Amino acid sequence: MEHISLPMPKSELIQAFTAAPVFAGAGAESLEVLIADATLLRLSPKQHLFHMGEEAAYFFWVKSGSITLYRPSYSGDEKIFRIVGDGDLLAETAMFASPCHYPLSAHANTESLVYRLARERLLFLAKHSNEFSFALLESMATRISQAINRIDLLTISNSAQRLVAYLMDVYLQQGSAWLVLPASQNVLARQLNIAPETLSRQLGGFKRTGLIGGRNRELVLLDINGLCQAVDLPAPDMTVDHPRPSAHLGSSLFDCCNYVRQSIGRLSS
Repeated sequence: MEHISLPMPKSELIQAFTAAPVFAGAGAESLEVLIADATLLRLSPKQHLFHMGEEAAYFFWVKSGSITLYRPSYSGDEKIFRIVGDGDLLAETAMFASPCHYPLSAHANTESLVYRLARERLLFLAKHSNEFSFALLESMATRISQAINRIDLLTISNSAQRLVAYLMDVYLQQGSAWLVLPASQNVLARQLNIAPETLSRQLGGFKRTGLIGGRNRELVLLDINGLCQAVDLPAPDMTVDHPRPSAHLGSSLFDCCNYVRQSIGRLSS
């Protein structure tokens, strides 16, 4: 892991940090304290940023590149929880645990530039800025809500329903029937707890029946209602959830599952 000099003036770094909702209300003076000893790291593909169980003295902000958060599975594979990219925060919520250890491992997928920031400065900011503390709590509450929705998604016993539910969520997030999947189909299969060959077969079946088109990470939903009907799910309502920019979707199931929440909400109303 290479330490390199900061290529970005502090004023620009502060401006970049304020784009993250959790820092938006912190103010320039507070952010100056936060980034005072920030270190820029360059990671090569597959190089680790940290390992699960290590003492967590730092959190991170991704300037460019792609980072996978995972845990080793009992079978020896990586159980991927999240893939973060440009502008994403990493391990900020773990900073408030005691004792403080990283709950996941993180490695670079591509050459990446990542700012390393000290835990102590984050805790200081949380103690002295009410605006920041509330923004952080809001961010954590959103993560908890998404995690609950994720459990709902993963406990759907029918793998075809899990796949279609995820595609509907990407549709809601990106606001278009032309989808760019935020991860490879192999990674998506692992996140949805579907065997890769099963996911490939299901996508192939949907294509043959004219419900979807495209290839690899680019798909088009040709018949949204028909696709949902094929797996006995309700079609999504675009008037309920306002889509976010696709750049903020990530390939994380922590950032998904608005469709699951929406569908369950309709059942309970």
